Amino acid sequence: MTTPPTPTDSRRDVALLAYPMHGHRKLTMEGYRTRDGHFIEWFGRHFADVGTVQVHSRPEPAGFDRLKSMRPGRRAPAPPNVGFVDSSVFRLPNMRDRFRWWSDSAAHYPQSTVDPHTPAIMWNPFMAVSSVSGQLFTPERTTVFDLLDDWTIHYAFEGVRDAVDNAYRTLFDCVTHVTANAEGTLELAHRFGRTDAVLLPNGCDPERFSTESTASGPLRVGYIGKLGRRINDQLIVAACEALPEIEFLIAGPILDGDIDKKLARFSNCTLVGDIHYDDVPALMQTFDIGWVPHHVGEGEVGGDVIKTYEYRAAGLPVLSTPISGIRSRGLEAVTVLDASDHVAWLAAKLAEHSERVPRAATPFPEDATWKRKSAALHGLLTDNNG
Repeated sequence: MTTPPTPTDSRRDVALLAYPMHGHRKLTMEGYRTRDGHFIEWFGRHFADVGTVQVHSRPEPAGFDRLKSMRPGRRAPAPPNVGFVDSSVFRLPNMRDRFRWWSDSAAHYPQSTVDPHTPAIMWNPFMAVSSVSGQLFTPERTTVFDLLDDWTIHYAFEGVRDAVDNAYRTLFDCVTHVTANAEGTLELAHRFGRTDAVLLPNGCDPERFSTESTASGPLRVGYIGKLGRRINDQLIVAACEALPEIEFLIAGPILDGDIDKKLARFSNCTLVGDIHYDDVPALMQTFDIGWVPHHVGEGEVGGDVIKTYEYRAAGLPVLSTPISGIRSRGLEAVTVLDASDHVAWLAAKLAEHSERVPRAATPFPEDATWKRKSAALHGLLTDNNG
């Protein structure tokens, strides 16, 4: 079952095909906060003069998608000039290995009826072995694969590692252009022979954020992001234990592990769960310091951390562990220290400022904006010479 596309004007030609990691439901529920979501928003603007952007959601099991869509919560509207094609499959996923649905669902993408010269961008490597691969990868069509994470080392895809390797190998052989969000994913492309891959790190829309502080009470250190294996929960526990005068606010969905149980005993730590992207700017206004307490090496998946850019757009001084690429992003007021030095750094800030840490508001680099990043991709997609 396929839901018809819902662009701003369905009579217009399709100017771009897009295949995100997930699709319509997840993007609207979360608020286009991911790299593919930000690019889809901007492509709606870049292609406005020539046609619409048609986004093909990853197929979902029939019934599952409907149940998920009934969950309470805010829904972000589709960006201007963007329409979606959603599809359901009468097949149950493997409940013992839910990540196998990434490979299984690829067989159920509906065929596209748009002009075969229409460019396409994808973030899901399984598009290479999907039901539409023969239609997508033709000499007439310019295609871009934009890398998010390295799935060959991502813990979530351990059960489908062979399928992931095959998908990457096939895709790198047939896609026109490859872009990578970080040094780790760039190295992945190089391993598969795509030495022409372009490094295109993450960014943000600085106009979404305010550098005005609304913080009150104790000095607040904040983190916003997914809580999975890349989070150094031992570091967070150590900081909460050593610095009871500081309030730690952790926002984001818990993907795995028991971080909630580990932090429950600390009165100076609050887990607020997942929040809609529209609420992120206001929450960051209540922070004094933006924190990136990630594991280095173990748990890293080769990608770039979007929140670092958003912290800086909000004028927050940032403290990060030395994750891949963090030192080369050109952002001011970002302190990079080993995890063992974080407590001492935070203690020094507390001693210096007692409560409020001043905003470190500096002009946000234009080349680190989603506008500039998406323009670079738009150039590749409209390069008819390949």
